Amino acid sequence: MTARLDDPNPERAIDWLRLIRSPRIGPVQIAELIEHLGSPEAVLTASRGRLSAIPGIRPALIRILETFRRDIPIQPIANELNRLHALGGRMLLLGTPDYPPMLAAIHDPPPALFVVGDPRHLHGETAIAITGTRHATPRGQGFCRELAGALTRVGIVVASGLSRGIDAAAHLGALEADGPTVAVVATGLDVVYPREHQALQQRIAEQGCVVSEAPLGLQPVPWVFPPRARILSGLTRGVVIVEAPENSGALLTARMALEQGREVFAVPGAPNDPTRRGNLNLLRQGARLVERADDILEELAWSRPASPLPSALSAPPGAFHPPAGRCTGDAATILTLIEAGTSQEDDLARCCQLTVTALSRILLHLELSGLVQRLPGGRYVTTRPG
Repeated sequence: MTARLDDPNPERAIDWLRLIRSPRIGPVQIAELIEHLGSPEAVLTASRGRLSAIPGIRPALIRILETFRRDIPIQPIANELNRLHALGGRMLLLGTPDYPPMLAAIHDPPPALFVVGDPRHLHGETAIAITGTRHATPRGQGFCRELAGALTRVGIVVASGLSRGIDAAAHLGALEADGPTVAVVATGLDVVYPREHQALQQRIAEQGCVVSEAPLGLQPVPWVFPPRARILSGLTRGVVIVEAPENSGALLTARMALEQGREVFAVPGAPNDPTRRGNLNLLRQGARLVERADDILEELAWSRPASPLPSALSAPPGAFHPPAGRCTGDAATILTLIEAGTSQEDDLARCCQLTVTALSRILLHLELSGLVQRLPGGRYVTTRPG
């Protein structure tokens, strides 16, 4: 797309959203319209004759535009921008310097991205997507966390989809390594899905960023998930599939990566392992085999971590993290303090002599493990029998 915007004003942002929200007009058609007319405002005000002169624009599309700009009020669009601002979010428009350059280069980039967190994490060319099945094995999740951590420690930005299973493990591995991570979600930024990832999504927004092309309020209906795959692969240099049965949704991200010219990596498994049947199919089709972080770094000519990962095949099951519910060190102390009635983050940090960042990390793991619950006002209570 050739159109460019410089720090768009609210009116121009509203024009963009009005065009994006027009029914049955997708990213490719929006790009074609702006390519010929120069801006969303020009598209929304163009005469029927001018629209008809654009090659490939069907009469049905012209009727949609005319109806939408006449019948749909502007106020709901302005309200959405206000709600986005209240969330601490911002909108990145295609054609502006803020828009991620790698994503802009794909066939059908989203005309706008909505971001909570630091959007600079979307701009580097050293980013990897790690994804896989929601029904991951403990062994697969453990390896995924180690892989994400090793990549993060050498400056690679790990992106994933915030789903259960492998996606959550990828984000946690990056956060545990004190690095940023990017969550590409299919719903509106004000909708947490799955609900138990509320603490995780908040932590990602604080330490990295959460990104979506969906309007605020959009719920997790089935049709919203496939378009997310092209964003996840489009933002990164390659996609790693950790565990994927046949027909797994994660394989769509791998297919999108191939179409976009990205690298596809797959973690191997035993021939009779149903959790990695999709991985084996990818390897037969030419995907790069991944047993260690080095395999990815060498393929993409990136720097190597100080120590290699254990092999995905040789590591014993359960070697990567303790069983749920078992706490040691500071985590055990914090849990005891919460049970005794110390519930505010500031008080916990003072009692344990921890930084806010270190305390937040431990509280996040306790919450994700189901041992504590965060209440309104930043208070924590224990959820295990006392």
